[in-house]
Amino acid sequence: MSAIYQEMFGSLVAQTLKLGQVAEVVKGKQVNGTELLEQGDYYVMNGGTLPSGWLYKYNTEANTISISEGGNSCGYVQYNTSPYWSGGHCYSLKILHPQETSDLYLYHFLKWQEENIMALRIGSGLPNIQKKDLLHFPVILPTITQQNKIVLILSAIEEKVSCEISITQYFVKQKEYLLSQLFI
Repeated sequence: MSAIYQEMFGSLVAQTLKLGQVAEVVKGKQVNGTELLEQGDYYVMNGGTLPSGWLYKYNTEANTISISEGGNSCGYVQYNTSPYWSGGHCYSLKILHPQETSDLYLYHFLKWQEENIMALRIGSGLPNIQKKDLLHFPVILPTITQQNKIVLILSAIEEKVSCEISITQYFVKQKEYLLSQLFI
């Protein structure tokens, strides 16, 4: 997707704002490790790219962008389509003016800029991204009409990629089955 992102955003001419002017950056709440479950209704996002556990409660609504705050993957950008628990090493973004900013546009833009967000990390033992640095991160923000057009294109491409991955996985399983039948 990086080449597609570059094509979509690289030549975009629009106003540039600070992320803090577009969204509120909210640091999550730490959950005691003993409270984490292997199963539950809501996943817990912390400093990684995968959930660190599950709970039966959430503190962040669906359709929210999260950015990993700490750890080796700090700066990882994710779009959460279901409610989740934002942990102590996770930032969640709340769009300030939904009529002017598409959450999916902002997600795709930040995903394109993920390497630059990761470059904001400080520290070596347990690297992290400071909220103040994230608040000043530049965001190119075209009109809402342009944002929606970009989101339509990128969503269609993501859907196509997802279908291709599913088909490939199916063919791999089919190949494994057929190969196992050859050597019975």
